[in-house]
Amino acid sequence: MFRLWLLIGIVFASATAQAAPVRIGVSETMLSLPLYVAQSEGFFEKRGVSVEFVSCVGGNRCMRNMLAGQSDLSTATELPVVFNSFARNDFAILASFVSASNDLKVISKTSANITDPGKMRDKTLGYVKGTASQYVLDLVLVYNGIDPDTVTLKQVTPESAQDQLDKGDVDALCLWEPFVSKIRLDLGKEVQLVPIPKLYTETFNLIALKSVIQARPKELEKILLALRDSTQFIQANPDKAKALAAKQLNVSVDLVDQIFDDYRFRLSLSRSLGRTMEGQARWAVREGHVKAKSAQPNYSEFVAPVFLKAVEPAAVSLQ
Repeated sequence: MFRLWLLIGIVFASATAQAAPVRIGVSETMLSLPLYVAQSEGFFEKRGVSVEFVSCVGGNRCMRNMLAGQSDLSTATELPVVFNSFARNDFAILASFVSASNDLKVISKTSANITDPGKMRDKTLGYVKGTASQYVLDLVLVYNGIDPDTVTLKQVTPESAQDQLDKGDVDALCLWEPFVSKIRLDLGKEVQLVPIPKLYTETFNLIALKSVIQARPKELEKILLALRDSTQFIQANPDKAKALAAKQLNVSVDLVDQIFDDYRFRLSLSRSLGRTMEGQARWAVREGHVKAKSAQPNYSEFVAPVFLKAVEPAAVSLQ
């Protein structure tokens, strides 16, 4: 009898473990729209996978949470992948599901008179450490011939950025949407966009712990199927997608409409992803943002294309 109950317990425990939802760290940004759509439209359920969202502000925080065991998957741009790759290699990108070249913007105090990037010299500039904000700001400075040593760089958080700009703690800052549009809406004529060239196309990625890749492969494939469903839904129903984004991000539909065309929602794993990460790694080492104790990581080891190949083979072009 004891053996029977032991067997029942093992079976029950196994079934419970299998039924546990896959926890995804979802950054509160327009870039996460395919995930919001998949949840709202029931695409996860349709594909037979249980998912739980763990909200976070910024992909760097989402990835930090995942590495701390608070989620199984994370959403982030490539940069948090690069920063963490110098310390550990127990995670990999499953797929990119959106790309954008105008998500990151530079916004300044009107009184700072930064009407073009060249006028950022001798100014105090805010950035979010460990994110694409930090990378894009540096690209803009270098592109415009501004030595980073001639400006004062100050760390901000997405939540504190508006207050620091409003108080004049920073003259300008680099931040992503929808925070930039919210700041413009709240501060009105007190702020202005600084026109910057499109120097960087970011991808927003679904990243998994390798232990999860080994333990839950079928569920990961189903999640990518759901994301394929949602990207197709966004393309076919942009107005519904905009309304959902507005509701999810607590902004107006008009605001979403103004920035919606900056995003390309589709699944991919392309050659440019690896090249981008290699370039970011060289930048991180050169600027002293990471301690390079060994050779630059091989970023092919930080991509797991097997699931996207099963879901949408044509979307994979890594070679």
